[in-house]
Amino acid sequence: MPKRLSAARVFALKGWTVKTEKGKYFISPTACFDDKNVWAGPYKSLQHATNAIARKLQEEFTRREKRLAGAL
Repeated sequence: MPKRLSAARVFALKGWTVKTEKGKYFISPTACFDDKNVWAGPYKSLQHATNAIARKLQEEFTRREKRLAGAL
């Protein structure tokens, strides 16, 4: 019998860290914040930094959704 997906999706997405330095904002996945190579930015405002995080979370959700749909 084929598996059926429910319409509901629940994914635990990555956490993000934001730091500010000299008036600029940088973002990094929380688990990697000590690694200098993973900081993205600088962003000119907190709004821009949090929008970048939102885009990355959307990409992660979409990637997981496609992978789940392809597994069936």
